[in-house]
Amino acid sequence: MLARASTLEPFDLLAQTYINQKYEDGVLNHQTIALLTGDGLSVINSVLRPGKTLKGFAILEDRNRNYVQLSEAALGFVVLPTTKRGDLSEKLIGKARKSLLQWGDFDHLAADRDAVEKLVKAGLARKEKGINILLYGEPGTGKTEFSAVLAERLGAKATYVGETDDQNGEPNRLERIASFALKQSIAARSANLITVVDEADDVFLGVDAGSGRDRTGSKVFMNRLVEECAAPTIWITNHPDRLGPAVMRRMSYAMRFPKPGLVRRAVIASRVAGRQRLKLDAKDVQRIAQLDVTPAILSSALRTARLVDGGVDAVVATIRSIQTVLGTPTSPMTSTSRSFDASLSKADIDLDHLTVRVLAAQDRGLTFCFHGLPGTGKSAFARHLAERLDIEVVEKRASDLLSMFVGGTEKMIAHAFEEAADRHAMLILDEADSFLRARSNAERSWEVTQVNEMLTRMENARNPVVCTTNLLDSLDPAMLRRFLFKVEFHAMTSAQARAAFLLYFRNEAPKALDDLEMLTPGDFALVARKALIMGYDEPLKLIELLRDELSLKPGVVTTRIGFLN
Repeated sequence: MLARASTLEPFDLLAQTYINQKYEDGVLNHQTIALLTGDGLSVINSVLRPGKTLKGFAILEDRNRNYVQLSEAALGFVVLPTTKRGDLSEKLIGKARKSLLQWGDFDHLAADRDAVEKLVKAGLARKEKGINILLYGEPGTGKTEFSAVLAERLGAKATYVGETDDQNGEPNRLERIASFALKQSIAARSANLITVVDEADDVFLGVDAGSGRDRTGSKVFMNRLVEECAAPTIWITNHPDRLGPAVMRRMSYAMRFPKPGLVRRAVIASRVAGRQRLKLDAKDVQRIAQLDVTPAILSSALRTARLVDGGVDAVVATIRSIQTVLGTPTSPMTSTSRSFDASLSKADIDLDHLTVRVLAAQDRGLTFCFHGLPGTGKSAFARHLAERLDIEVVEKRASDLLSMFVGGTEKMIAHAFEEAADRHAMLILDEADSFLRARSNAERSWEVTQVNEMLTRMENARNPVVCTTNLLDSLDPAMLRRFLFKVEFHAMTSAQARAAFLLYFRNEAPKALDDLEMLTPGDFALVARKALIMGYDEPLKLIELLRDELSLKPGVVTTRIGFLN
């Protein structure tokens, strides 16, 4: 009736006769609808209550007290100028979306990927209601692409809900719900149709926030919306916590999309480059894969390089430009074998022997605490171990984990362990004293909870975990007990310092080097860089630069005695 009132002028005039006043075309009040339908006013009032199907799905909109109108979304389908099946299908369902990725690009998620495939396939075959799949994870990890690849693999069609309004503008929440309702209605009568709701938190945001101003919809209505899905539905979000626990409990399966590791990035880079007809050799692919980025950024960079007729340099430059604006600049991993030499590091355990025993161990859930002076090679040795184990490194500093929000640090710690587990990587936590201080000295509750989170994660870790610190005494005692190996790194011996001088400066060390105590490999690396920039190569000048570095260390005396020689 409202469709006729919106599209047929004679019917609209008839309806307005009952209203006894001129009103906007296509707008009817409850009493007029009751008269035109022959139903009682109480029946119409009940059907048009907020939260009921017609308004809940935004098929009808309130215009004034007891006045309603067909929504723009619903009207758009009523006034379609064609009855051709293909045109109607495209308008109702949308065009098929072709993915740049393939099923094999999700091999790193094989267990979850295959489980979702079986579930959706069964739901389509049996026309089972309430099959809901949650895809969540960081932006750009391939969630939307996966939905397109899955539909194509199953010979189904994915219809994407409410991405634009009828004027190709930005839809509001009600318009998205109306689009969802319409497509679910179509899906109930069609075979092999999968509904996809991208940015699903837009639909649910505020529903589970309690009563008051934060609530944006009926919690019961939204729960029923999920439960009664006529077709398998994929809900995509970067923030699963925003959906609320009630919605989460109604999901049939939840699949997390982490950033792919080094090996998987190399596979994706090679495949996408091939599809973009961008010629890259194996060395180029490995150089690109060294950059820790999401598949979306990787694909975009390869496409950009193809458009500008660039090569690997264009890909790397594009990735770095995007990462910089996102606030997560990245640089390629370097070979740790060149940055660490066990013969130049002194520890309270034979580092070469420790490396051999770790390589031979069946258990990879090993935990290490490397402590000692700055520059003694703690982080470098951790990366060296990872390279010998042939595993990736996920390295986090205190600035990566500490959050200004209550509970934020705990979430960042959990995320770091999850990322390392996804990649089967070694997790290195630098400056661990910044967030693992003794709980007995805690002044705030969150200082306790972040240590508790770390303890729990350490106990369940199945990959190597290394914490480095310059302040071992400040760490929580319970935390210290969780470390299987506690290795103290010391300053270099005189013999090691002379070997380092020869290695870094290509000169025999003058005797004056023996007067310098507390030198570390980090001191030599820093002075070598400074000397290269300044053009210094005289041994005595290099000794002076090393002494300057030592003078900045607390408790180190660098008094000159006699002549330098």
